[in-house]
Amino acid sequence: MGNEYEKPMILCVDDEPTNLRFLMEILKEDYQVYLAPTGERALTFLQKRRPDLILLDVEMPGMNGYEVIREIKKNPAWKDIPIIFLTGLEGRDKEQYAFDLGAVDYILKPISVGIVKARAGLHIELEAYRKRLEDLVEVRTDQLGRTQDAILDMLANMTSYRDNETGAHIKRTTIYSQVMVERLWELDRSGYRISEDYGNSIVKSAKLHDIGKVAVPDNILLKPGKLTPPEFEMIKQHTVYGAEILDNAIEELGDTSSFLNVAREIIIGHHEKWNGAGYPQGLAGDEIPISARIMAIVDVYDALISQRPYKPAFSHETAVGIIIKDTGTHFDPVMIEMTRPVFDQFPQIALTYRDDPRTLLEHR
Repeated sequence: MGNEYEKPMILCVDDEPTNLRFLMEILKEDYQVYLAPTGERALTFLQKRRPDLILLDVEMPGMNGYEVIREIKKNPAWKDIPIIFLTGLEGRDKEQYAFDLGAVDYILKPISVGIVKARAGLHIELEAYRKRLEDLVEVRTDQLGRTQDAILDMLANMTSYRDNETGAHIKRTTIYSQVMVERLWELDRSGYRISEDYGNSIVKSAKLHDIGKVAVPDNILLKPGKLTPPEFEMIKQHTVYGAEILDNAIEELGDTSSFLNVAREIIIGHHEKWNGAGYPQGLAGDEIPISARIMAIVDVYDALISQRPYKPAFSHETAVGIIIKDTGTHFDPVMIEMTRPVFDQFPQIALTYRDDPRTLLEHR
């Protein structure tokens, strides 16, 4: 079967030396075989090596087989190793108990050479197949993730080509959001506790927050001066347009569209205000999703520190001062209190992803 270390590995655990020698003799031609005379020694072995299969005696002094398998199943690094029980204990209830503990098979003693070889071969093959499937899923998941990211970047860039704001704004707000999400994970406070999936979806979706602006007419979107009240009402509709853009995709994908649902929260909710005076729905307080509350903060911060045709860039200190002043009216006061320490990271992010002056001139 080629190089010795390319062979699948089997760990045999039995307190009877005769049984161990017998297992070694019948398996050594096709497998790397390691022997452990006690349950304790088996667990020590697993600290160093991960076998493809474990043949485990039930009745042993010290830790018996049932106790050993319980310990193995507790450990994430070991829990998927297939385990075949070897025992002289007969009875349907004994077999069922073994399977309930997580064993994949059950061989009665005295050991039959043919049965051991056949069962070992079967479960080694199944384990190899399971690993191949895992690898395939990992590759496909990675490909899907990179495809999603590329599509999100494309959509976000499409927005930046039409908007007075730049692609760097999209990058900065995404990274500000990531810093804030990581802060919430760190504090893990009740009411602001977010899952890893939800937090990652916030970061992934943040770049789409203004995608609805593609539906706003150029004469309004690109107007350098102050907007009239009707024009501002049209600009406000970018939140609704953006949500509508995603609605068909969300309906089509169903339960697989979780990150798009978070994107929709951000798109339609990032101009809502804590006191209910925002738009488009007039949500207030906890009615506003956490994702939208985060985006509201980072979007305003970046707008304040950025130069635009209609305004100069404010300093970090001035921008934070304005946000603090508007806490409790525009912004969630608890969110601000929790995340205020990480605002100190924003200037470096802004410096790293600063606007290209040529882009700003193009937008004038």
